[in-house]
Amino acid sequence: MEISATAVKELREKTGLGMMLCKAALIEAKGDMTLAIETLRKQGQATATKRAGKDAKQGKVTIVSDASCSILYEVNSETDFVARNDDFVKFIATLGTLLMEKKPADITAARSLTSPVFNGQTVDARVLELVAKIGEKITFRRYHKGTTAGANEKLFTYNHGEGRIGVLVKLSTDNAAAASQQAFADLGKDLAMQVAASNPIAIDRAALEKAFPTLVEKEKEIYLTQAQTSGKPEKVWPKIVEGKLEKFFKDSTLVQQPYIRDAERAVSDRIADAEKALSCKITVVSFVRYELGAEE
Repeated sequence: MEISATAVKELREKTGLGMMLCKAALIEAKGDMTLAIETLRKQGQATATKRAGKDAKQGKVTIVSDASCSILYEVNSETDFVARNDDFVKFIATLGTLLMEKKPADITAARSLTSPVFNGQTVDARVLELVAKIGEKITFRRYHKGTTAGANEKLFTYNHGEGRIGVLVKLSTDNAAAASQQAFADLGKDLAMQVAASNPIAIDRAALEKAFPTLVEKEKEIYLTQAQTSGKPEKVWPKIVEGKLEKFFKDSTLVQQPYIRDAERAVSDRIADAEKALSCKITVVSFVRYELGAEE
């Protein structure tokens, strides 16, 4: 069957896929545009199924923001070569615009979003079309939306290594006027960079113990075993365990970590400096850190 260049061009505009791929789909569908689009989706599903066991740990972590919201999301590919592909890069940018416009509640809602740019398809359907075109596993893997509740809260972001690490930090203050000051912004930037560089587990000791009680107990067990096999008297074992546990909290909690710009001071000292300069109380409300390809 002869397929016109006009039909191929139309299908390409609707799907964003290559001319040869579109022409082949139209030939298979005997010129039926709707069926050709379905064919391309099925090709994507077939490729996705075939490559389901492949690792998709390349790609990009991206951050988009407006005045009261920041969104952190990760799209993965199998190879760095595809991560630089024009269609892949364009999809990430278009997805960011859509996410910021719709602000879905979670990753499930985000994958179900539709857009005229995707010819009315869902994000998931567009991903399958890209899989069909590129022939590599692609996943819209993670999504986080951060919002502020008022003028006393601010969001700060940091993207490191061209999308290798993305961080979102939320700070609050008891003085809304202070939140608009440069010193507050400087603190937010420094803390976002701290999270990127040092990868804390929680904000402080109390938060870590509450969120990960099993982890803390496991650390205690390990340290007790180390103390018992150290050859030191039993009466000093509790002190050994407590000392190692303090080191664990110092390394793992944001406010206790050594400050990356001055390792002789803790992050809590950096926060205290900002509080003094701004004459207010500052609280780290939350932070989120995505590292490309890393397990959650």
